[in-house]
Amino acid sequence: MKILLTSTDNPHTTHLGGKHIHLLLLERGLKSLGIDVTTLYYDRQDPKEFLKRSTLILLTEKSRFRKKVNWMIDYLRKNVPKKEFDIVHAHDVLSILAVSQMPQRKVLTLHGYFARENIEFVKDEKDRETIYPELSKLEKDAMSHASYVIAVDQRLRDYAISEFNWPADKITVIHNAVDTDCFGPVTADEQRRLKSNFGIGTGQFVILVPRRLVEKNGVVYAVRAMKHLKNNDIRMIIAGDGPERNTIAKEAEGDSRINLAGTIPHDKIDSYYKMADTILIPSITSHGIQEATSVSMLEGMSAGKVVMCSEIGGMREIIQDMKNGMFVQEKQPQSIAEAIETVLEDQSLRISIGKEAREYVLQNHSFVAHARKVAELYREVLGEQENAQA
Repeated sequence: MKILLTSTDNPHTTHLGGKHIHLLLLERGLKSLGIDVTTLYYDRQDPKEFLKRSTLILLTEKSRFRKKVNWMIDYLRKNVPKKEFDIVHAHDVLSILAVSQMPQRKVLTLHGYFARENIEFVKDEKDRETIYPELSKLEKDAMSHASYVIAVDQRLRDYAISEFNWPADKITVIHNAVDTDCFGPVTADEQRRLKSNFGIGTGQFVILVPRRLVEKNGVVYAVRAMKHLKNNDIRMIIAGDGPERNTIAKEAEGDSRINLAGTIPHDKIDSYYKMADTILIPSITSHGIQEATSVSMLEGMSAGKVVMCSEIGGMREIIQDMKNGMFVQEKQPQSIAEAIETVLEDQSLRISIGKEAREYVLQNHSFVAHARKVAELYREVLGEQENAQA
């Protein structure tokens, strides 16, 4: 089977965000199954620009918006590899539009809400009024070129069906995957060694917040939760950067227990998970959008840690409260603080939840298991094509 993977993000040059990791793991997993994979990624952007944008770079003028969209589509269209494929698998709206004239059947993975998420980065109301309809039209056009759709959580599946009248038998949920080899548990001795390497006392309790600093990730509420915790042996490490950094830094001012570590390359972030005692994913509902299957959540679970998540979006489809993780109330610092105190005071609970989390991920979210599900879907789509031609 020959597959073309395409996206307006290039995960080989930008290792930030769940979508990039998803693409790398899918490519690796499909190849491990003997599938011939070719990639077509947009590759004319400075990786630093990722911190300023969602799917598109922040644009405040309609003309600049159109220019950037056309740039991306034209680049992909002009660089389609000259070879045969069985399936074209696009991972965002613009990439499927770029390959819309290719004769192969197309699978589209929905990683988020294209129009709603991009408009969040446009602050000027007049620009929002003019740009949002164009984003929505692009999204609708993209859906019309798909033979089959993969959603990374149930809410995205429901969105596609309700918003675009997409047929329910042509869409399935396949949650994100994680590299279970890289993100694995460590011994207590190894965890102490890692803490020492990071300049943290071996007796200190470490909360890792592996989040880009954007509004929907709710990091400001994690910082506010620290005001409810008087224990001086707690350390919160925020691994990420973004437009909310100044707001979060101001909120954390004066609390030496909080460390804004900035962006950590993904090939180094596993040490932070292994060193931490618990992982906090304080996402919030923002402009009607809720996070899908958080890759950071899965990485924390794979590392055998207690992952504390807001009870929203795709995380509700993965976490079983007090069994393989913990829920906190979104936008509620007190709820976050109480959850931290619970796991801080009960080591046996941390161990039991961590073991359940690791086992759950091994069974359901390893990147090879994920690739098998996707490959089976490819075969289904190709089977439908053959039946239609018979």
